[in-house]
Amino acid sequence: MPEIFINGQSVQAERNQNVLDAALAAGIELPYFCWHPELSIAGNCRVCAVQVEGRSWVEIACNMPATEGLRVQTDTELVNEYRKSVLQLLTLNHPVDCGICDKAGECKLQDFHYQYNGSPSISVDPKVRATKFFPLSERIILDNERCILCSRCVRFTHEISRSKALGIKQRGGASLVRPTEDGSFDSDVYSDNVIDICPVGALL
Repeated sequence: MPEIFINGQSVQAERNQNVLDAALAAGIELPYFCWHPELSIAGNCRVCAVQVEGRSWVEIACNMPATEGLRVQTDTELVNEYRKSVLQLLTLNHPVDCGICDKAGECKLQDFHYQYNGSPSISVDPKVRATKFFPLSERIILDNERCILCSRCVRFTHEISRSKALGIKQRGGASLVRPTEDGSFDSDVYSDNVIDICPVGALL
């Protein structure tokens, strides 16, 4: 089992474990949205960034193998600036409707914004609007304005329920989670679980 060092603290990692896994197991807090212990690594939210000692750039902890002797820092000036910019990007078009959001009080985006960013939006342009209540199935609707495209719900249907009923269509700023055309999300008996694993209040 490899020994790694996080902020100078010795951490005994499991074989084939990543740095985020090892940090959380050792009680060291790192922010994350797209990572989930039962899903594959997507690495698309970028907020779990850390800095390997001796390097002048940041890397994501969820996709960094915990190798013997690895030394990382989670709280450097570079990491904090990077994390702040990621959170600014994620909240750029996110609606400020926390008072009526089902995740209010349990929203990782809200928590991490206050903990790692805490600044008002730097944008002077109006927020980009998206589909507000899109029916994914007869029971579940999606608020695309709240969705941060972590892809947890998509990976759940591909890896856990195996219905492959959700996907992400289009690219860049036009990307949207959508059901597949065969309507299999309606018949996915595990589909309600996507609401629980959504880190924000996008799935209702």
